[in-house]
Amino acid sequence: MTRLLEKLQRSLSHEMRSYSSLNPLLPSEDHQIQSFSNGVSLEEGKQATSSLLRDTGQSSRSHRPPKEATTSHSSSSKGCLLLTTLVVFLFVTLSFAIATFLYYQTLPCTSEKCVMTAARLLKRVDQSVEPCDDFYQFACGGWINQSVNLKYDSWNTLYETQRTAHDQIVQAMHRINDGSYTLPTNDGERAAAKMYEQCMDTDTLEQTGLTLWERFVDELGGWMPELKNGFLEQEESFEIELDEDEKKRRRFEIEDIILSAFNYSVFPLFWAGVEVNYLDSKRHLITIYEQLPILLSPEKYHYDKELTPEMIFGKLEGPPVTRALQQVGEELAAVLGFDSTDEKVRMMIANMIYLEYQITIAGSTFYKEKKERYTVVQLRELQEIAPAINWHYFLSRLVGENLSFSEPIALKTGTQWIPILSSIVQKLKESRSGVAVLKNYVKWKTIMFHLAYATPKCKDGLLWMAVSLYSGAASQRKEFCVLRLSGIFPLSLPSILRKIDGIDHTEKNVKAVQNIADRIQEKYSEMVQSSNLFSDPETRKNVVEKVENMTKFIGYPDAMRSDFEMEKEAVRLHDSLFWSMVLGSSSVYKERLQRLRLPVNPRDWVDTRPAISVPAHNYERNLIQIPFDSLRLPYSDEHQMDFANYAGIGTIIGHEFTHAFDGQGKLHGPTGNLGVWWSQDSQRKFKTREQCFIKQYAGLMDSHDMNAAKEGLYENIADHVGLKVAYEVKI
Repeated sequence: MTRLLEKLQRSLSHEMRSYSSLNPLLPSEDHQIQSFSNGVSLEEGKQATSSLLRDTGQSSRSHRPPKEATTSHSSSSKGCLLLTTLVVFLFVTLSFAIATFLYYQTLPCTSEKCVMTAARLLKRVDQSVEPCDDFYQFACGGWINQSVNLKYDSWNTLYETQRTAHDQIVQAMHRINDGSYTLPTNDGERAAAKMYEQCMDTDTLEQTGLTLWERFVDELGGWMPELKNGFLEQEESFEIELDEDEKKRRRFEIEDIILSAFNYSVFPLFWAGVEVNYLDSKRHLITIYEQLPILLSPEKYHYDKELTPEMIFGKLEGPPVTRALQQVGEELAAVLGFDSTDEKVRMMIANMIYLEYQITIAGSTFYKEKKERYTVVQLRELQEIAPAINWHYFLSRLVGENLSFSEPIALKTGTQWIPILSSIVQKLKESRSGVAVLKNYVKWKTIMFHLAYATPKCKDGLLWMAVSLYSGAASQRKEFCVLRLSGIFPLSLPSILRKIDGIDHTEKNVKAVQNIADRIQEKYSEMVQSSNLFSDPETRKNVVEKVENMTKFIGYPDAMRSDFEMEKEAVRLHDSLFWSMVLGSSSVYKERLQRLRLPVNPRDWVDTRPAISVPAHNYERNLIQIPFDSLRLPYSDEHQMDFANYAGIGTIIGHEFTHAFDGQGKLHGPTGNLGVWWSQDSQRKFKTREQCFIKQYAGLMDSHDMNAAKEGLYENIADHVGLKVAYEVKI
């Protein structure tokens, strides 16, 4: 501060000198110095002037200017002096203000941004612990003690941030429903709020009980109707002559029952829909991949010896999951009026579970190994490798057009699994009892999934524990409702949050994060260009192009800025929660089927819940998307200091960029197309570097579990690189 004031003083002296040389009313320093060097004082000069005037014989008065001129000259001098004083005063004041501002700018943390950012950081640390003793506890101890929710196994700050956003949406929906909400709303937002009210109205749901769900079961033709009407036994005991209509109905009965499940957005035996072509990311095509089991993950179904329906029936042998499913099936039968102790009922259920078991263990190893086996075949080829299903009939009905036999069909997890599925189905089709097992299995998956939208007063037994895998625990009802609504109202629901935050603030925040993403992309490109991992120029070129071509979706889709687009979602609301959920999710699936002949819109987000989801990287289109409910404190905010925004959302963006080079990411090129993009030598170097992460992570664990380290490898790499690139950008 002292130096700065000295500098200002020198500047003022210079200004005064400059002003003196220009103003004839003030003697210059040079003139004064010259007078003193001649040995003549100012007083002597005055006396000499007086003597000279007297010597000429003229009075001094006669040489004075006229009074008017003297007065004018005096006024002018005073005015200039006043102006000079004012200029100097203003200059000094302005200089002092600038000096003060610059001084206080160097003080630690006086701005609102800094104070609030520091407060949030201090709240999360545990200052009672020395960082060198336990850095994790020091850095996160405060947050662990104050924020961790033990109801959730994977609780983290991102989940906490999203939950806070969801709570704000919920509060707003309550006000929309009771009429106290003051902000303008559109039909889509009001429909979302109404469906949330339906979802949380447990009193009405308990009064309704299973009534609507039972009607739904009836619409599907009932579950295990063959055991009720005895027609199956008659048909197997006697040869029954079938009329032409019955023969026609039976010709596609398996395809029709699967289509009925798809109509309600449940996908038994396999999944089929319209997705981006992995080999040409600008086009859509029909895509098929294997189903996921009713319960748990596929590896839970493996058993050390051959399983049979009889073993499942007895509930004494087999993997725990099949024994649990047998109990669930029997309890479901009891709910629908069957005698759950009846051996025929129990055996039918055991055969359905055996079918589930066969399909699951025959599946590809894709979900375990995470290796791409994406294959595109023509419809006629699909019919040849999986003949048990009439694919032309099924897929034509699904997409609503008569498909050519040359129509390209993508098998997302390869061709390994679908011939096995076909042989299982074909064997069941050889008898009416087998067909009954197949049809009732499809119905079972359909009615089990939608049982999550029914709320009977009594929920005892294993059945309702299984249903809670779809609906969540009662304590998580609010989150279940928000997540289901976010799929049915992907624009309208997050739009409510956008209005809560303020549209101007939200747009500024999105723009700020977009700027962070742009800078991280630039830095990432610099890092890969200078990396020694890529031994050949072709691999380096492909990697650099992939980084530079990556699309970044931040916040929410463009359509969320349009009331017209959101109001289209309003029709998904129905008069009861059950049908709102069932038909709402169905309409979303059917809308996506309509993309078949359309080019991929480069502005389309890839998630069905784009603005209320999790940050993600999409391989086939080479893009990342950061949803709106993640663009919030403490991860990002325009009122938070930049370093905190880079540490938060910047690290997440860098994390998602890094997934472009994980096990699957390396198989996709600059536009997302599948292919060979890395040389063998570059892959080898990358693999060697991966081993360092595996060893380091395993060493941090008391168990030194190498398997856990391998499973989390690419997430750990993405965390590390994401933090590094965000830091490199900010410093």
